[in-house]
Formats: sequence, C-alpha cells, structure tokens
Amino acid sequence: MMTQAVNEPIWLMNARWFGVLKRGVLSVILVILCGLPFSGVVAPDTAEAFCQTSTNVLASSLATTCWECMFPISMSGFTLFNAGEDYTVPAVGPGRAPYYGSVLCGCICFNGVCIPGLPFGIWEPKNLIEVVHDPLCFPSLGVSLTGGFTHIGRGSESTQMDDTELNHSFWNVHYISYPLWFLIGIGLDIACLNPGGIADEIDVVFISEIDPSWNDDILNLMLFPEALLIANPIALSACAADSLASSLGFPIDALFWCAGSQGFLYPPNGNHSGAGTDLGPAALSGFHMLSKLARVGAEAYTAGNGALICDDFPTGLIVKSQYKYQLIYPIPNTGTIGPCCQPIGRTLMMWGLNKSIPAVGEDYVFLLWKLQRCCML
Repeated sequence: MMTQAVNEPIWLMNARWFGVLKRGVLSVILVILCGLPFSGVVAPDTAEAFCQTSTNVLASSLATTCWECMFPISMSGFTLFNAGEDYTVPAVGPGRAPYYGSVLCGCICFNGVCIPGLPFGIWEPKNLIEVVHDPLCFPSLGVSLTGGFTHIGRGSESTQMDDTELNHSFWNVHYISYPLWFLIGIGLDIACLNPGGIADEIDVVFISEIDPSWNDDILNLMLFPEALLIANPIALSACAADSLASSLGFPIDALFWCAGSQGFLYPPNGNHSGAGTDLGPAALSGFHMLSKLARVGAEAYTAGNGALICDDFPTGLIVKSQYKYQLIYPIPNTGTIGPCCQPIGRTLMMWGLNKSIPAVGEDYVFLLWKLQRCCML
C-alpha cells in the first residue's frame, strides 16, 4: 500500500474540478484512439460462443451480490468488522492536520485549524466488469448491439498445435459504473470528504470495441513504454512473489506489471497466450482494463491512508491492493468456503472451479469492490 505522503496538486482540493478532469482526460484519450487508422489492426477469428440476450444480470444483482465483501470495516486504526474477508490495514489519520495523530483526521481546514473527523475505511461496490467474446454484447443488460459492427474485434480462442502448443484468446471488456449502495439508498460517501465521491447513475465508462489498441500490441506500447524495461526474465520471475501474496492476502503494488496467478498486466489489452480455462484470461482482461484506465487518469487511488486520507487522486499505475472482485455471472461466486470476493491475482483453484457453462455461459460479469478510506465527520 502507499503510505508515504506525496505533493498534492491544488486541484485535488476541489471535488468538482477532479471529476471534470477525470472525464476530460478519458474523453481526449478515446478521441485520439478512435482517430487512429484501423489498417494495422488485425481482428481475431470469430468466436464459437455467442451472446446471450436472455440474461439480465442487473435484475438479479441484489440476490447474487456477496454483501460480506464490504468488510473489513475500520475506524481510527482498528478493524471493527471482518466477517471472514481478507485483512487490510485499518484507516488512520491525520489527513491535513498532523496534530491529530492517527486516531483523528482533519480535511476541512480554515486558517490552519481543521475540523476533526474519524478515519474510516470500507469496501464499496463501484463497477461491473463485463468480459465477452462477441463485440458489443452486454450480458448485464441482456442486449446485443452488434448489428453492423461485427468487424470490430470479435473474441476468439485457438490452439496452436506445434512444438510450443500455445493457446490464444481474445476478449472484449466493458466497464460499467454501478453505484450499488446509492441505488439501494446507502450513500456513505456523503459523510466523507473525498473528491472521487460516489456516482449516482448506471453508465458505461469504457468499451474495448472502440479502442484500437485493445487488440494491437504496438499501439498499446504508446501508452505503456515501460513494457520495454520489464520484458526480461528477472522482472517476470518476480511475479511468483505476487502470486503467493495474492493467494495469502493482497497482491504487491510495487510489482505493477504482475497479476499474480492470472499472468502479467503487460501488454494491457485483450490478447492472451497460454493454456488454461476461459475464466483466467477473462479475469486478466478485466485487470488489463483497470491498468489502462489508471494510466489515463480515469481510475483514482481511493485507499490513501495517514496524510493521504483526505484525497482521491490518479497515480498513472494500477494500485492492485485497493481492488477485489466477485464473479456474479454466469455462476455467482456465493456460498463458498472463505472470502467470496477475491483480490487481483488469486489462483482460480481457490474460487474459480466449475464457473463456466459451455456455449451459453462463457461470458463473465464481475462486481468490482474498491477500498475507500476517508475522513468521516
């Protein structure tokens, strides 16, 4: 976790300006990407699975949501409730008021005097991640908008029967704003002083079909030039430590190129190689999307602690330990032994067995939970 203070830009003090900037950066990036020529993008082969329009994940989400994922809840350095979920460091102060120590926090200040509050930490259901074979297939809504867009990167799976015996798969990803607590009348962020706030409507944040870099590794390198530095055996072998850490608890943020047992976060697109089940590459595609959104400033760091507890701010790199997710379609991950929400990179052996249905259940929907620490008045 990030524990050291950073120089906070002035605009972080203004919630409205942060929201405008976050939307603006994403819009500019999408406009640039959509303006790039498609001549160099090679669309994968047609997938055998097909879009299921008889589904409506949103209609059944209240029944399939694992509400224990909101835990652990912490306040003033103590964990109040855990409910069997993975442990995370409790929220502590002081925010912008160093004289409060770790028990209290201050974020609203006048002439050097800050209003005291309580450091508070909780996991919030923020988004839905759809990972699909067919373009513009939205199982959460039970609709398919493919129509005349069938030429846009269809998902594929293939087996290369040669000496390497490699498998290849390609997935499309949709990121949907899903403020579940707000929809059912709970708004904890109203009492917290974080610029990120909480959304009040369901909205589509990102769709990979309009991003030409999603199936082109060269275009992806424009946003992630550091991939040239980490493409070496030493850096890749370090991911073994990340795999172990995510199986025992949360992943290692410093290893930002690793996704634990699921593989690597670079290149962050929909292409995957290597043998395995559908669920592993599908989950990895969702992590790739989070990494890309973090790079363009569309994903904020909300788990700041100590001096950083007052603000949500972009980092440019994915902060893996502030996320955990629950599979809610096609077979919800509920009623399992142990936590029903998983951190990024946890092995499928602990949560992903028998979660696919041949032909009619090979697309996946994950409910993303995000750690929010704040100063609660």
